[in-house]
Amino acid sequence: MENLVTRAEWGALPPSQQWRALPRALGVKIHYEGREVPADLVRPDQHHRCAARVREIQAMHLADPVQGWIDIAYNALVCPHGRVFEGRGARRESGANGDRRLNRAHYAVCAMLGDSGLTEPGPALLHGLCDAVDWLRERGAAGPQVVGHRDGRDTDCPGEPLYRWILAGAPRP
Repeated sequence: MENLVTRAEWGALPPSQQWRALPRALGVKIHYEGREVPADLVRPDQHHRCAARVREIQAMHLADPVQGWIDIAYNALVCPHGRVFEGRGARRESGANGDRRLNRAHYAVCAMLGDSGLTEPGPALLHGLCDAVDWLRERGAAGPQVVGHRDGRDTDCPGEPLYRWILAGAPRP
């Protein structure tokens, strides 16, 4: 995938322990950041900020004493410019879907959208989400399901605008 940003390219820290294998999944669960995402991040000249944002998310996850995550919780993250950042990657259990059963059922992909600021997914981000889903199907034996985080947990994630896209069948724009 030409728009993949590998862990090495975005400067990922190594996991604090070995990831659990995930040989296959029912599909992909879509998430959002659930915090403010600066509205200007969508501008083409702001893409340089996206890798730093992914590093920040990884640092927050690693520092969370309640969750006890061993790495960034997502298998992939997608920025507003359509680039797919490798999180835990394919064939590795996520930490983001809510509990062990849910983490084994679906891969987790996070859109760089928030509950304020940048909340509407643009065409580039939606293309990137489709690319991430395709990548996890090809590399990770993800099944056909594309669902929202709220389909497994009591949460607002992935936000109304992104959830409407999921309900419409997660079409490529």
